[in-house]
Amino acid sequence: MRSEANAAVSAMSERFRPALIAFFTRRIRNAAEAEDLTQEVLLRVTQKGATIDASRPDAYVFQIAANLLRDRGRRQSVRNAYQAALGAEANRVEERDPDRVLQAKQSLTTVLEALRQLPERTRTIFVLFRLEHMKQREIADMLGLSVRTVEQHVVRASLHLRDCFGDER
Repeated sequence: MRSEANAAVSAMSERFRPALIAFFTRRIRNAAEAEDLTQEVLLRVTQKGATIDASRPDAYVFQIAANLLRDRGRRQSVRNAYQAALGAEANRVEERDPDRVLQAKQSLTTVLEALRQLPERTRTIFVLFRLEHMKQREIADMLGLSVRTVEQHVVRASLHLRDCFGDER
């Protein structure tokens, strides 16, 4: 029985291998991949064994080949979409332009200088609120102040920074 199966596989391979390789090569233009797909078709045909329509084995074999190509195309489109998404993500990261780095350092120095001009309590409240993202109620409780006083310090600091840098909206 084993030798009959081997003989059937050999006969199937001998009969369909050249046509399948040509079929795949014309469509994908990659000989190595065409060989892999041919192997996959022959494997699937031999796994089906007796369920093949004996009157039209060519149609069955080439239907499997067409289905493999469709599956390959779907997988490739998913890969391409994933690669495009990765590429878009990578393109969003800007390169470090020395001029931009210098400009950013200068801007930071200017902001820090403007913050140093504020009274210490106002500066502390502003930093806690804007940079540390604390709620005004938390700041008030922490410093023993009223929420209204914290609001006034935040407004005072914001107005000072606006005066230093102008309203650039």
